[in-house]
Amino acid sequence: MAFPKTYVDQMLLNWGDRLFHDPLRHVRAPRMSRAQLGRDVRRMREQLARTLRRTPEVMVKITNKASGAQGMGAVRRHLRYISRNGRVQLEDQDGQTVLGREALHDLTNAWQLGGWGIPEESRRREVFNVLLSMPPGTDREAVRVAARAFAAEEFGDGRRYVFAAHDDEAHPHVHLSVQVRGVDGKRLNPRKHDLQRWRERFATQLREHGVEANATRRLARGETRRYPKQAVVHMTARGETARYWRPELDGEARRAVWDAHGASFEAWQGVIHTMGGSQSADDRSLAAMVTEFVQTMPVQRERTDAARVRPSSDMPRRRRPPGQVRPRQPESAGPQPDLFRDDPNPGVER
Repeated sequence: MAFPKTYVDQMLLNWGDRLFHDPLRHVRAPRMSRAQLGRDVRRMREQLARTLRRTPEVMVKITNKASGAQGMGAVRRHLRYISRNGRVQLEDQDGQTVLGREALHDLTNAWQLGGWGIPEESRRREVFNVLLSMPPGTDREAVRVAARAFAAEEFGDGRRYVFAAHDDEAHPHVHLSVQVRGVDGKRLNPRKHDLQRWRERFATQLREHGVEANATRRLARGETRRYPKQAVVHMTARGETARYWRPELDGEARRAVWDAHGASFEAWQGVIHTMGGSQSADDRSLAAMVTEFVQTMPVQRERTDAARVRPSSDMPRRRRPPGQVRPRQPESAGPQPDLFRDDPNPGVER
């Protein structure tokens, strides 16, 4: 007996939220109308389709550390850097452009003296430096326009910011500097979930401007590749070697990476079980695509031969929070696909 459509939709949202949205624990799920359920399911299916196509992922990153220099001196140096000392055009929250050393000097004076002001030295961040980036080959003008729309949507409440698009590297990227204090004096305090929301909004703006973009977590994609920090990139470009940067992981680190993907694998199994038992042939075909996607994840290729064991013994068991009950699966659903069977050609990357 196949699963009814309503059950498939609800379970797809359940497992999809665990993969893509990292829902809060200990919170009762809100009751949804049928129309809202339909919209959420449609968005979830679109998210799933983009992930299976391996749509290019956006990168959103705060580049200035909380432990570093934070006052106006640091802000001034960063604005000189992203504007290439006045040679690259900046654009502010009002759409006004800043070009040239004199205009840049006026901008920094306005930031230091206007509004709530920025002290010359500070022990906490006065500006967030945000990097918005896409892989090489992406339309650079679309990235610039999407970054402008993202900044207006996220910070367009009177908060001051400027951004600059850089075309001197292979990957199109935009540097966005946002003042911490808004017009009401409240300070920005972004957390991990805020950065994920920023990624999703930037990806949405890119799609609205004709660029295929996605914003999923690395664990959901089984990604293990490590990306160097900006300082390491610049050192490598100068021919220097970073002392503490190691692009390859050792055995223990690889094992830890595999264990970290346990919850994502469980959610992917839930998606396959749900879609594989659907009445719709398209859903069952999608389940087969998801199975192939999981089997070819980078984390699967990172496992050593000694670590190739069944998920029942290899997967970490996660304790559920009090009151959280795992949804029951109909007994007639049939056997679940084996996501973790050994690759018949373990030495070949597929």
